[in-house]
Amino acid sequence: MRLPILFTLPSLLLFASCGGDDGSTTPDAAGMDIGFNLPTVTLKANHEVADDQWEEIGDADLSCLNTASADMATSVSVTMNAVVKDFQSGNAVPGAKVTAFKDVDYMNPFQAEVTADTNAELMVTIPTGVKRFGYRMTGSTSLPTFLLNQTVKPDVAVQPEGTCTPAPCREKIQSVSNATAATLPALIGQTRTVGTGVVAGALRDCQRREISGFIATISSVSAMHETIMGADSYYFDSAVGLPVHHNRQAFASGDGLFMIIEVPSTNPTGYVQMWGFPTEDDKAMGQAGLKLIAELKVPVLADTVITGSYEPLRQ
Repeated sequence: MRLPILFTLPSLLLFASCGGDDGSTTPDAAGMDIGFNLPTVTLKANHEVADDQWEEIGDADLSCLNTASADMATSVSVTMNAVVKDFQSGNAVPGAKVTAFKDVDYMNPFQAEVTADTNAELMVTIPTGVKRFGYRMTGSTSLPTFLLNQTVKPDVAVQPEGTCTPAPCREKIQSVSNATAATLPALIGQTRTVGTGVVAGALRDCQRREISGFIATISSVSAMHETIMGADSYYFDSAVGLPVHHNRQAFASGDGLFMIIEVPSTNPTGYVQMWGFPTEDDKAMGQAGLKLIAELKVPVLADTVITGSYEPLRQ
């Protein structure tokens, strides 16, 4: 499983100290631009040829969009060997507490809370009958962090598979430190408001390639872009792997990364959505041609980071 966002705190602080965009832009005026403006390009597929070097390789593959889901429920009880890493540094997080739950039903976990050992390692048991699931991670130095929309092989009892030294192989799951949660908004001239949430992730096409050219929001309703008031979307400059102002990056770049900050917890749930123009004909239609590419129902919680795997919408 690839990480939804990759960065280190030192690089974030260096970028912030340099002004992020060389002083050529200013923070968005309150209420004027929430990062959901019509893209000027169609959706493209990209791949990383070297660190922070992305190459566009053609139109995004959306052949699975709105088709029947290929998900299969687990037919055996799956033992997932995992290790908790810090989102900012990649360091182990011993003592992290983890639960796992079906879909987004975090209030009814199928895995009771387990505590990572001194090596930050633990085991999670996924019962039969599960197609998609999520993790919730908490710790003394981190904001509560969700990793949603996860899948496993339905008929393999111990995962991840493979040969690792030391054995067994372990799935890396990540929590977000308080420091990173504060630094990310600072890059675009904001201070995170206590009591609000953060959403972050990357969108990939039907071949699992990063998509550029989309815009993201968190909506109060499904299938319509009714942005929850206060939420503000930002996209990453793929050359540095960091979020930048709207007027520097108005839609997703080659790494497919986005973040939505200042999400108020007034709604119990929201719908993280990605919209775009699949074709030039769609783009020529303007607003009428904008298509919903991905959507994931998520809990909206105060002082919590929601990450997940985003892919074309299935039936």
